[in-house]
Amino acid sequence: MKEHQNYKKNYPNRHEETKETWKTSEYIWKIRIRAAAHLDYWLKDYFGGLDITHEEDCTTIISGELSDLPEVYGLILQLRDSGIELVSLQLERMPDD
Repeated sequence: MKEHQNYKKNYPNRHEETKETWKTSEYIWKIRIRAAAHLDYWLKDYFGGLDITHEEDCTTIISGELSDLPEVYGLILQLRDSGIELVSLQLERMPDD
């Protein structure tokens, strides 16, 4: 038990330090996802208000801006858990104006 306490003292949780920098960052994350089928529009609420657009090639574009990196990872996990087949996922860090 004592070894574990020394480890925590010598190696603090780096994730705790970076959580705050993600939220107070001057960046936003612009995301554009292409799904392999037409998705229902009610999923807009499920995906936190991101835009959903049906394309002529029977794919769906999910796009919008996310405020921090944990929100990006959360969306990716939602997509995985929903079983939505992806064609592409583009992510770009943009300065927050």
